Amino acid sequence: MLRDQKSFAFRASAALIMLAMIPSLAAAQKSLFTIDDYFKVLSLSVADMTRDGEWLAGTLSTPDDRLPQDNFRYGDPTYIAPSRADVVVLNTRAGKQTRLFPAKQQVRSLKWSPDGSMLAMFIMDKGEFRLLIWHRNTGKFEPADFSQRGPIASNSDLEWSPDGNKLYLSLRAPDWEKKSAEMFKSVTDRPIIVFDSDKPFLPWDEVQRRSRLRNVAAWDRSQKKLVDILPETPILSLRLTRDGSCLIFERDVTEKTSYDEIGGTFNQLEILKLGEPKPRVLLEKYERRRYLWTRDNTLFAYTDKDDLYVMGIDDKEPRCLTKDAEKTEEAVKKDEKTKNQEKNKKQTFDPMRFSPDGSKIFCSSTPPAPDDKKNENAPPQPLQYWLIDAKSGQKELVTEIKEAPEKRPTLSLVDWSPDGDFLYFSSSAQDRWERGLVRLDLKKRQFQSLVLSGHLFGRWTMAETGSLFVFTDSDGDLPDDWYAAAGPDFQDIRRLTDLNPWLKDRIVTHSELISYRDADGKELKGVLYYPANYEKGKTYPLITEVYEKFFDNGFNSNFNIYASAGYAVLRPSVNFITGYPGEAWAKAALSAVNKIIEMGVADPDRLGIQGTSYGGYATVLLITQTDRFKAAINNSGKVNMVSFYTQSPRLGVRNTHAPEKSQDRLGGTLWEYPERYLAHSAILSADRIKTPLLCITGDQDPNVEAFQSQEIFYALRRLGKKAVWLRYHGGAHGGPNSNEERRDMFKRMLEWYDTYLKAENK
Repeated sequence: MLRDQKSFAFRASAALIMLAMIPSLAAAQKSLFTIDDYFKVLSLSVADMTRDGEWLAGTLSTPDDRLPQDNFRYGDPTYIAPSRADVVVLNTRAGKQTRLFPAKQQVRSLKWSPDGSMLAMFIMDKGEFRLLIWHRNTGKFEPADFSQRGPIASNSDLEWSPDGNKLYLSLRAPDWEKKSAEMFKSVTDRPIIVFDSDKPFLPWDEVQRRSRLRNVAAWDRSQKKLVDILPETPILSLRLTRDGSCLIFERDVTEKTSYDEIGGTFNQLEILKLGEPKPRVLLEKYERRRYLWTRDNTLFAYTDKDDLYVMGIDDKEPRCLTKDAEKTEEAVKKDEKTKNQEKNKKQTFDPMRFSPDGSKIFCSSTPPAPDDKKNENAPPQPLQYWLIDAKSGQKELVTEIKEAPEKRPTLSLVDWSPDGDFLYFSSSAQDRWERGLVRLDLKKRQFQSLVLSGHLFGRWTMAETGSLFVFTDSDGDLPDDWYAAAGPDFQDIRRLTDLNPWLKDRIVTHSELISYRDADGKELKGVLYYPANYEKGKTYPLITEVYEKFFDNGFNSNFNIYASAGYAVLRPSVNFITGYPGEAWAKAALSAVNKIIEMGVADPDRLGIQGTSYGGYATVLLITQTDRFKAAINNSGKVNMVSFYTQSPRLGVRNTHAPEKSQDRLGGTLWEYPERYLAHSAILSADRIKTPLLCITGDQDPNVEAFQSQEIFYALRRLGKKAVWLRYHGGAHGGPNSNEERRDMFKRMLEWYDTYLKAENK
């Protein structure tokens, strides 16, 4: 077991020393990672922790526990996709693990009672979720049967009352399933289907919004009775005040499909005092907004038009904490130009966390640049952290980080200690693998490192009492395991799980962070995964997997399959410019490949490239610009930005939003920038492709329809070029829909690369 933070560095260095000393012995005793091993890798997802941190509840699953799915029913509000797992409870002090059921179950919403003595959950039974309560002290189950009232909503919240006697949840109305199924059939299974632009909602948008309709009720454990709370309402979020007196929810009041945001909504924040007949509106119609709540759910903060607001659940209106003071007579006389300049100088604050007592808000902020901030050599504006009084709005600068954004560590707030003295952050350097946990001492106004190393940490959670942290840890090459450490100083580190001991008998790929410069001279990072039994001085075939930015490593079953077959794998990062994303991969990916060649790892004559989804799109674009790659694989990636623009109706406006405003980065509509859409359509440059291309699709893909691969396959065939189109009829995004199909895909991908990249076939 680990006892202090130094053991993290010791463990990593010791492993490297032993590996260097006895490589031949290790290789002789271990076997290669196989396709069958892919399906054995176990992961633990922790769903909830008791307030004192002593007990965790979670699910154990492997990659095949979600397959197969009925992808024909994607978008059907009545369909519940399979997701099986072992339900486990872990004691963080004793390290003991208990499985609650003899076999895997489909469960969701694991939730501890306030005193930690009971664990509530929804469990699948005959196609519907049921409420079940497990008693920790006895190990017995307490069922709650109200099936005659209607099914539990598949997206139901689950909240305990303070005394543990009631559970608040959501049901479906008696006619909900019938109406929802009928609406789904109306857009999928009718001899005549009519879409009308005069209708306020796109048909698929209207169908999917059906899932928001819920009846809120409470299960009274003592009376074995279900109590109605709220009639059928389109709800997006639901929370209970800690004293159990009020339910707070967001009501969807959207009137038509929005093209400004994927799944965009107009919401209304409402509160229902339990025992009263009707809810009260806290905030009227607004576009989707992020709220920050106090732990007792009685006060919240949010930003609107660059100002910070707070509101209590008993308030009639929100209070602005950052609005400028009333302008003086002299300010009023200023000309319009000066006033506009001052408006652009306004400093904005992003609320991150309420203090434990709710009196202060911890915020991040970057000061506005001065008027003369046109000098490229001028120092960057610092990242500032502030405390803002939740009543008066008084601001107090806590600390600031003056390093340039690309050099400062990435900090993500984990929690605030109950005594109010410390704020805890996960930390990751941007130029090296130095990751871990730091804290900000509010009295000393300085950061303190608790654990920083080359390991890969994640899922940081602090017990409400501040007595314990739980987190995942990996050396970056093996899968995560769970650990616990005593707070507030992060001591007595204990390992809680050993999920995949069998991997000690496998040769897994080793990863390394690399640096390189793209064609514009910008320094970027990427991750290199070495082939199994790597020998320095020997060159290997290289598979480059493209997407967007890669920095952190981590266990990857796919790459271990490639490594076992003798391949190195590279994940390069790219630097995007809106309007010209296609250039990014050519400028960066090829430079990263050159780096691996210069390192003596990759054979320049045996280069492959692949990607999934957006990465598949990048892959096909790249091979229209270069013939350096001898084999390519496009898994579920688009090739025609014009036809893609209105495809995939089950995703609503996603395929118009992506090129206009988000991932595709074209920067506008098809009619504003037709030349950009054409330039980024690989299908129009198919005649330039010399690289053999394997396309993989799922016929039921709701994201990038299989028609995209159909276009490039038939184009390349017409041009007399090598292409194979691999279709999985029941598959979705990513292709396969079963273990057998996934095995088939891995084998075909290896055969594809072996054919074109192995030395004997060059």
